[in-house]
Amino acid sequence: MDRLTAGDGLAFAARVARLDPDAPVLAREGRLWAALPIGVLAVRDGALPDGVYRAADLAAATAAARPEAAWRIRLPARPWTTVETVPAGDVADIDRKAAAALRERRGHGVGDRRLRDAMLDHVALTVEHDGRLFPVQVRLVAALCRMGFLGDDPVKVIRAGRRLGLSGTFGTVWERDRGLPLL
Repeated sequence: MDRLTAGDGLAFAARVARLDPDAPVLAREGRLWAALPIGVLAVRDGALPDGVYRAADLAAATAAARPEAAWRIRLPARPWTTVETVPAGDVADIDRKAAAALRERRGHGVGDRRLRDAMLDHVALTVEHDGRLFPVQVRLVAALCRMGFLGDDPVKVIRAGRRLGLSGTFGTVWERDRGLPLL
């Protein structure tokens, strides 16, 4: 493939590659999807030829697309429904507090990986919509912030079927589908 331009999602790929150089990035219909190592899907608009790329190769501006059959993760189905909006400052505050709690507890008798996993599973925010509660885990907040998707606009808590996501100014993150697919 020819060298890519910055407008083609190189910043997106670089952020994904920083988390996991081997992470797959799916380009489909003007969107870039990435499977992050913390159990989250990240998506943003981006113009690349459809296919699956390796994040580090894409970030280096040269990558060959593999067929979409190489992508093994189900994407959130449409429609995406907004459940609630949360001020961006509140989301950033949750991320800062989670990072501070993680730093504070490191080395206090619990392994770092176990501590990190427990923090990612922690419900940081619960929103109610139509009489239902929607728990938002720290993993979604952390992914939104690490991917640079948080801007000044309010963050939307969104839903697609039974999956929950956060949509920021520059992109969206989704819980991975944990159900078993029917074959």
